[in-house]
Amino acid sequence: MHCDEKRTLFVLKEEIEKTWDILKKSDFQDSALQKKLNEVISDYVEYKNSSQ
Repeated sequence: MHCDEKRTLFVLKEEIEKTWDILKKSDFQDSALQKKLNEVISDYVEYKNSSQ
């Protein structure tokens, strides 16, 4: 895996963690954050699979 790919995965992982924490504080009631989390996780999985 190339350095740029690792960096992109790291940034996506950080975004997942940040969104999760905010969503957790809202007691998982914020549907916009739920959608964002789903999209970021999908992006992470897609990128990880494409870089292998």
